Amino acid sequence: MKKQLAVMAAALGLGLVSACGGGSGGGAATTGSAADGVLKFGAVLAGTTLDPDLIPVRQMVVYTQPLYDSLTYLAPDHSIQPMLATKWEAGEDDKGPYLDMTLREGLTFPDGTPFTTKTVIANVRRSQTLKQSTNAAELAGVTVEESGPSTVRFRHEAGVGDLPRTLAGPSGMMISDKAVADGMDLTRQSAGIGPFTLQTVQPNRVVYKKNPAYWDPEAAATETLELTYLTDDAKLNAIRTGDLDVTVVPEQMAKAAQDAGYKVDRAYGTENFSFSFNTRTKPFDDPRVREAVNLAVDREAVCAGLFQGQCEPTGQFFAAGTTQYDKDLGLNAVPYDLEKAKKLVQEAGAAGANVEIVTVAGNQIMEQLASVVQEQMNTIGLKAAVSPVAPPQVVGKFTAEKSVAMAVGASGNTFDPSATVARYVLPEGLYNPGGYTNDEVVKLAAEAVRETDQAKRDEIYKKLSAAVMDGFQMVPVLSVKTSYAVSPAVTGWRNPWSQAFPTFRGVKG
Repeated sequence: MKKQLAVMAAALGLGLVSACGGGSGGGAATTGSAADGVLKFGAVLAGTTLDPDLIPVRQMVVYTQPLYDSLTYLAPDHSIQPMLATKWEAGEDDKGPYLDMTLREGLTFPDGTPFTTKTVIANVRRSQTLKQSTNAAELAGVTVEESGPSTVRFRHEAGVGDLPRTLAGPSGMMISDKAVADGMDLTRQSAGIGPFTLQTVQPNRVVYKKNPAYWDPEAAATETLELTYLTDDAKLNAIRTGDLDVTVVPEQMAKAAQDAGYKVDRAYGTENFSFSFNTRTKPFDDPRVREAVNLAVDREAVCAGLFQGQCEPTGQFFAAGTTQYDKDLGLNAVPYDLEKAKKLVQEAGAAGANVEIVTVAGNQIMEQLASVVQEQMNTIGLKAAVSPVAPPQVVGKFTAEKSVAMAVGASGNTFDPSATVARYVLPEGLYNPGGYTNDEVVKLAAEAVRETDQAKRDEIYKKLSAAVMDGFQMVPVLSVKTSYAVSPAVTGWRNPWSQAFPTFRGVKG
């Protein structure tokens, strides 16, 4: 199959992916703008709002993080650290599980409003009730009350183990009480405590200035921060002229970035590329066919042939860059076995069954994977076709209309794994349109939310990752390394825990 993949990649131009080379390259170093007190970052997506409660996709949180501190901070090494909350402790009483958080004292929002326990209560209520809030689902069922002069108590009857990580994201970003009460439009203005203040908002470009009154003087290490969305061609030109300091680069740009004097570092993140089934749609209502598709994918060959080995074949629910990934599990649940796959399709009476695979148009990785899996499904006797459509149509066709049997996705772009689990593999999950129920997965998911020790939660999720494959609910394929081009003028940069969530705290030229 490796030879087939190489031929296919050449024919379809599939060598252009988001994973890139590592190490420093030759060539003269550029004069990065970071050395002039301006840190320029090339963003993966264009921002559409600066309101923490209205972020349409979690990857756009990069635009709000400079402006809004969250209650906790998820560091590049996956550790949960203090931010607006200085410490927290979980417990349980006759009312159920709770999480007590002690707040940082003496802080004031730019509009003069003090940060207090009332701020947290108002923000949770806003996240839960604001029309079209994208944080409502994460905070559903959560209550919060004042439990001391600078302490708040969170409760949820199912457990609070997910809250320390969840509150490191948009759900934990704190907006001024006054702005909340006034119903302030925050799409293009800010009302947060953050290391930067907002200077200008333009299409595809947001500029921030250092906040001299910020409580952590080391956080804003540069006077000006610029976040700009660029196409790959524009990004390449910016790298060659030294007009970007840090950015994600696709494979074909790695050498050019190195030749321009940039360091290119690879790192796994939390994204796991996979295929989701509608288990109520034929032929995937039969577990034998779902197993057959899993066995038909030679993940190691895909990794080597399409991504030059810069990926990890997973065969499990969580990505290689997460602390929930089980290195010992390997591909045990999904060994490549084309002959067995063909037999399973025959036994299920599914030979010749039509299957539509919906994928995001323009996303190279997803389109590549869809094409390869399509070929392998046809090899085992199915008749698969790929339909590249705009991102909203993927969600609409697969989850709302439920008119297609299979969709390509990238799980893992959440601050806490419980949100990824709920979205993809629980019965009511958005990307589980067939409502497939795996009792062991449901049990382990509940156990992980009740557990408050983060290391123990990771072990539970490793078990869940394996349990997902018991009924072959989905087709997890691989995690791709993300590559970051970093100007030699930059110091303090650390590859983030996920490509979607870079941090600029302490980064300067």
